[in-house]
Amino acid sequence: MLVLAPILALAVIALAAWAPPALAQSSAWRSLSSVVWGAGLPAFSYPFHKKPLILYDGGTTKQVGTYNFPVSKGMAGVYMTLEPGAIRELHWHANAAEWAYVIEGRTRITLTSPEGKVEISDVDAGGLWYFPRGWGHSIEGLGPGNAKFLLVFNDGTFSEGATFSITDWISHTPVSWVAQNLGISPEQVNRFPKKEVYISRRPPAPGPLATTKPRGLGIQPLSISHVYALGSQKPIAAKAGSTIRLATAREFPASFNMAGGLIHLEPGAMRQLHWHPNADEWQYVLNGEMELSVFASEGKASMSKLVAGDVGYVPKGYGHALRNDSSKPVDILVVFNDGDYQSIDLDGWIATNPDSVLGNTFQVPAGIVEALPRRSSIFSVR
Repeated sequence: MLVLAPILALAVIALAAWAPPALAQSSAWRSLSSVVWGAGLPAFSYPFHKKPLILYDGGTTKQVGTYNFPVSKGMAGVYMTLEPGAIRELHWHANAAEWAYVIEGRTRITLTSPEGKVEISDVDAGGLWYFPRGWGHSIEGLGPGNAKFLLVFNDGTFSEGATFSITDWISHTPVSWVAQNLGISPEQVNRFPKKEVYISRRPPAPGPLATTKPRGLGIQPLSISHVYALGSQKPIAAKAGSTIRLATAREFPASFNMAGGLIHLEPGAMRQLHWHPNADEWQYVLNGEMELSVFASEGKASMSKLVAGDVGYVPKGYGHALRNDSSKPVDILVVFNDGDYQSIDLDGWIATNPDSVLGNTFQVPAGIVEALPRRSSIFSVR
């Protein structure tokens, strides 16, 4: 579904916050307690796939943040597409860094630092980029097909409508001032756009990367790359076809305060019960479907089912797990608002403790304690 909308912010305000009903126990989701799933809790999943796209000349976009998904206080997300030759114009973000994953197609980014250094790179499907807060940048679609990508920002209140765009700035500055600053005549300034362009599809089309250079002489490249090929990385863990790939500040040093990864779950597989001591987790289902379990302490817990295009969110420190209960594989993008990936897995936690502690805690016979895990495993398979 497409919506023609000249003002992105209005499209955001018009969407009510998502609040699914509390769910009673079921045969599939039966716990030892009689908890009503989701009672007294915010939604930890958002049906992003149902949100209409906003159409621009050369691309589309839609976004999710605290304004429609209240629990996502630490991160917001934008889904965007660009047609070949289209550009997300030069802009910057004052309140958040941008971490991006290319789902499909090919893109080219430019990134300029406060020191006047630049990176111009092509980022293809499976690739990442990271733009520090306040740095100037742009994104182009290279073709042959449309580029589709996700932008994740480390501030849940982030809105694309509050972006600082170059055409918006120039059109809201006195003409004589712009002319003086750029060294051109007022008549030439008058030919510039009269409002924010946001996404544009006008010639010239981008050329080969090898011949794409900064206009100025002596412009230096950034000392470290702000792009990373996550899709080609060797998995850090694998079991019976399920895998996880991670790009932390260790693998991707430019992304010092955000990390992310790809989780692939085969049918019946589970990313085991765990929590993250230092970061929230933002999730996007790339394909397939998954179930999300979240434990919020004080006898409260939630169960959700997410399909392709949906977003999940787990606040820092909340216990959770992801499971594929379908007959087809599922791929999930996960993003963290800390560059240092930390996870404590339930079976690994149990393995570090003596039998006496476990027996006293769980109040079970020694035979059951003996059967408990002795090592940590990211995945389990039914």
